Amino acid sequence: MTQRDWYQLLSRVNLNQLMTFQVVAEEKSFRAAAARMHISQSAVSVQIQRLEGALGVPLFHRTTRNVALTRQGLTLVSVARRASTDLLETATALREEAQLQRGTVTVVAMPTFAYMLLPRLMRRYAQLHPSVKVRLLDFDSPIALNVLRQGEADLAVLARTADMDDFDFLPLFHDELVVLIPAGSTMFGGRTVVPPEDVASEQLVLSPQGAQTRELVERIFSEANCALHVRQECQRPQTLLALVENGFGITILPRTAVVDIDLSRLQIVKLRPAPIREVGIVTLRNLSHSPAARSFKEYLGSTRVAPADDKPLTLTE
Repeated sequence: MTQRDWYQLLSRVNLNQLMTFQVVAEEKSFRAAAARMHISQSAVSVQIQRLEGALGVPLFHRTTRNVALTRQGLTLVSVARRASTDLLETATALREEAQLQRGTVTVVAMPTFAYMLLPRLMRRYAQLHPSVKVRLLDFDSPIALNVLRQGEADLAVLARTADMDDFDFLPLFHDELVVLIPAGSTMFGGRTVVPPEDVASEQLVLSPQGAQTRELVERIFSEANCALHVRQECQRPQTLLALVENGFGITILPRTAVVDIDLSRLQIVKLRPAPIREVGIVTLRNLSHSPAARSFKEYLGSTRVAPADDKPLTLTE
């Protein structure tokens, strides 16, 4: 059979005919099949005649009392049953996904947001939609964008960068970079707002080179014509904060890095001019989202992250 013949055959056989055939085979009666399907007996006969005509073989032996499957009908009925079962299961799963009774959404987020804020948002979302699974990946921006391009995540939560031309960006909040020093320190003469020049003269513990936060820090100090004195490099914000607490230097982190952090042994100092990065939901342009992904994106978009003076960021809904 050529491909053209295959297309022509399938165009003449439809799902309604197969469903009618299956019911007649189960009922062994055109009349009983018509009653079960709530259609006329003549409509059942027409569907079977068209199916037999398309296939070119008889499917039933007809008697005055009942009908019985021919050899060709026995071959077709097993296929029809499998097809209807698979279709019903698939259609049920898709309807449940559309109604958020099942589904999975994969989110990739920058480490600070993934660690500090996103789990709390995931918990709240799970209370609203307990049957939807949210899968979390934590990568810095360059890797996260590649994950989106490769279809391994539905959406990302990242700071806006210049390499997002292929993506849609929905702003969520502005994240300020701040300096963290040991509590009670006489550094900066007790000032809570300092220029980059004053910070550059101190020993710093920072994110490693290549990390988005580090690139922003380096740009800030480069524009101020200051050289950085980096004593330690660590990826995790908790490690950097522990180093600060124990006197190994000071650090510069986004406010999202200190959400729910005990600041009793730390002090926040602001930079002026204030370095701000815009954080938002990133999706691949022209991508059709699943119901679960669309729902979680809408939920994130309705959540606000609000800074309050020298306190950590807080969540509001």
